[in-house]
Amino acid sequence: MKKIKLILIISFLSLISSNSICDELNNLFFKLKNAENFSKATSIEKKIWNIWITNGSNQKNNSEMSKGLILFNNGNLKKALKVFLNLCEVEPEWAEPFNKVATIKFLQKDYITSIKYIELTLEKERRHFGAISGLAQINLRLGRFENALNNINQVLKIHPFISIKKIKPFLLKKLKKKEIKFHINFMN
Repeated sequence: MKKIKLILIISFLSLISSNSICDELNNLFFKLKNAENFSKATSIEKKIWNIWITNGSNQKNNSEMSKGLILFNNGNLKKALKVFLNLCEVEPEWAEPFNKVATIKFLQKDYITSIKYIELTLEKERRHFGAISGLAQINLRLGRFENALNNINQVLKIHPFISIKKIKPFLLKKLKKKEIKFHINFMN
């Protein structure tokens, strides 16, 4: 009987903690969307990233995320990838390990696998501006300018000061040239 009560208490506390993190993220995303300037947006963005990378279900997995980040930041992508893939298996609802795998696959120019992991990230956190920005970068590299522009427009609804917005004029120019080229070819 005591064991059942303990399990119920732990489950309840876990639910409260999960709800409070969700509420905190919702509040931060609201503030981010309505940020008045780049500086405020950057401060809010850092808080969101901090929650994302420390949102494992236990301290051991959070420590593994830290280990993976250290490996990644030191350029040891192979070992970091193993850590993040393992976290994807043991924490299938935690978006950030999937995002980190997507990032490594992007750096390795394995765009198809990166897209797969971006999609998995977005299934878990639809507002993941890092994943959406990564998708825009992939689409840009693959010459899918319209898709990249759509990704940028999508991410700007979440994070109006995100740095990837700097490529929007380039994409608009590319699409305009493509449209003009198509029109000229069609006329001939």
